[in-house]
Amino acid sequence: MKSEPDYYTILQVDPRAEPEVIQAAYRRLAAKHHPDVDPSPEAMERMKRLNAAYEVLSDSVKRREHDMSRLRGQQQTIEDTSTMQRPWWFLVLAVVILLLLLRFNVKLLLIAVPVFLLLWLLLKSRKP
Repeated sequence: MKSEPDYYTILQVDPRAEPEVIQAAYRRLAAKHHPDVDPSPEAMERMKRLNAAYEVLSDSVKRREHDMSRLRGQQQTIEDTSTMQRPWWFLVLAVVILLLLLRFNVKLLLIAVPVFLLLWLLLKSRKP
């Protein structure tokens, strides 16, 4: 599925921008990149993107839909990064070792707990 472009980036405005700011940004960029003014071959394509962005962001209903689409995309990215494999085996091993240390010497346990927690956090944050 092709993702929708970020119209805020195309018009170089903040997502919280007022309609007047969006209109001013569109007019400024259209004057700069209009094919009659800009002789470059990509001017027509750039103008099409500007027109599409302005059409969506100037209509409150379309803008709301675009904002929801952006939020869904961001949420999907968060979910994709949160599903990485966790080293559960390390936690089991650490608990067994800590229980054995508890049986033998409490001072060793006080040293081993922070070490295992640090290693656990390092393994957890490591990318697969």
